Amino acid sequence: MDNINLQRIEGYTVQLVAEDVWAIDEFGADIIYLVKGEKSAAVIDTGSGFGNLKKVIETLTDLPYVVLNTHGHLDHVGGNHEFGKAYLSEKDFKMADTEKLRSGWKHYVEKTKKEPGFYGTEYIIEGREPGDFQMLPLSEHQIFDLGGRSLEVLFTPGHTPGSVVFLDRKNKFLFAGDSVVSTPILIFDTYSSTVKEYAEGLKKLDKEDFELIFPGHFLRPIGKAILHDLITCADKIVEGTAKPEPIDFSHMSSEPAFLFKYGKGNIAYNDKHIC
Repeated sequence: MDNINLQRIEGYTVQLVAEDVWAIDEFGADIIYLVKGEKSAAVIDTGSGFGNLKKVIETLTDLPYVVLNTHGHLDHVGGNHEFGKAYLSEKDFKMADTEKLRSGWKHYVEKTKKEPGFYGTEYIIEGREPGDFQMLPLSEHQIFDLGGRSLEVLFTPGHTPGSVVFLDRKNKFLFAGDSVVSTPILIFDTYSSTVKEYAEGLKKLDKEDFELIFPGHFLRPIGKAILHDLITCADKIVEGTAKPEPIDFSHMSSEPAFLFKYGKGNIAYNDKHIC
């Protein structure tokens, strides 16, 4: 698909990235996906909740749809309240709690406005903050049948304890949230799991048959080959043979962080989150 498939809806940049798959860029902050089957659709993540995402979804499809979260961070569950309910791992329920999300909302908004590439200041709905929604638990290998295509839940802890990916086996697509991105994998925050768990999850994932990875940030599908570099990167950190460099992520967390790169894979972590 090329740039002729780009459009703006409610300020969101929307791109048809594969047949019946739309990437919805929330003003440069994160990526939401709409995956359409013959009978129903799935919304994968809801972004930060800055704008009117529900109107975007219902402009693109009139099918019934389900909302699925890859993990519980604010920039992936912040719009859940627009839809009333959403599926996510029980291990991330605590971080997706409404009061937890609201407590960091104002700081998050001001921080995001200053991020390079963010263009959404004029689209942030005045008075908007995360609202209540019903949390529905995901189980590993749970199937969401959309009619003619299905999405399977695979657990990939690391970035958070409850991180998951959604596998479209028929089309060989993986919707990865923040578990596989082209920027550093972040495993150093208070709510992160461990690099060891992350490596174990990737090794299971590497055995699955898929070709394209759709990440939670940046409008660029990634080839499966990046998994090999990320696995080696994680293994070296766990083995103690990595030679990382300090990196400043103080704008995101009070936790210190180190960055280790191997090939196209790179992981930001600290000693508390290795094993």
